[in-house]
Amino acid sequence: MLIVDGVKYKPWTPKDEEKEFHPLVKDHYKEIFGEDSLYFDTKHVLKTVSGIGSIPDAYVINLSRAELYVVEIELASHPVYDHIVKQLTKFINGIENIDTRNQIIDMLYDEIDSDLVLRATVQKAIGSPDIYRFASKLLSKPPRIVIIVDKKTPEIEEACRVLKYQTDILEFQTFVREDAPNVKAHLFVPLCGAEKVEVKGKEERERKIPEHYKDWQSLFNWVEDNVKDVTNALESNIISINPSEVTKAVHGRYLCFYRGKPTTKSIFAAFLLTKKALKVRIRTDPSTFKDPQKLTGDKVYKGWFFKQGQEREFKVTSKEQIPYAMELIKQSYDVSGERNETESLTSKTRTNT
Repeated sequence: MLIVDGVKYKPWTPKDEEKEFHPLVKDHYKEIFGEDSLYFDTKHVLKTVSGIGSIPDAYVINLSRAELYVVEIELASHPVYDHIVKQLTKFINGIENIDTRNQIIDMLYDEIDSDLVLRATVQKAIGSPDIYRFASKLLSKPPRIVIIVDKKTPEIEEACRVLKYQTDILEFQTFVREDAPNVKAHLFVPLCGAEKVEVKGKEERERKIPEHYKDWQSLFNWVEDNVKDVTNALESNIISINPSEVTKAVHGRYLCFYRGKPTTKSIFAAFLLTKKALKVRIRTDPSTFKDPQKLTGDKVYKGWFFKQGQEREFKVTSKEQIPYAMELIKQSYDVSGERNETESLTSKTRTNT
């Protein structure tokens, strides 16, 4: 029994794992994994080379630690090997295949990219707009397996010793108030304890972000005067494409341009400042894109326009380059218009149907 200020709480065990236990864990994931963690319970089937499928209960990203947790939520009353070991063994065997890892990277990126607020939060936390690269780095090392159970048993501990990856077993106990069963209290040991928080603080001190990286204006004030002139001139040219339609918005250290209302689908250009040059990201249709001067090179990026054409980057260091830069940017502007029109027609067709 748990007694808080004279009020009695009795142990309570969920009967339905998915309807009762999973929601409790999700409601308290920040207390379990840390305040800067993200929780994804997307039901995405991952397959091994042999085609055997596996669906983890959740993925959690700890942003400050740049760690990925694969979460399995189970009731201790379930058969240990069938519900825990077999499921996680399938996952571990699958994640060693590059195609499976790419599935996870794409899934995590899509989840973050589809939410404008979440995307801005992640970009600020990692200090970069390239979320896809961040997700790729998470999968470059083995994820941490976390098994959350209502009761830790010797059988569960023994069974998990066979798993190849680092595995944490977290006991998440629940108590209900004696005179009000809907009032619950939970008892568990957070994965990010006091010792780990101290380590995080040390790491943050070691990689302190320079003051000029604080936001767009700070970065703009820090760059060379020539870069400021080029940035202002190119910005004016972009707005002049269609002053009534082109909009702009600052996101952390980046300036973005949109065709209409700012969304992840309407963005067509993004400014990234360096000390001596302005970098511009655009989205392109590889079947129609023209760059005779090869200013964008051969590299295709992922960060701003994922799955919305190919993302390209080029540098502008002088005003003489602006006319050609505008030719490239206008192609991105046109591509964004074509995609918006296609999506609008698709939406109308569905509505009519």
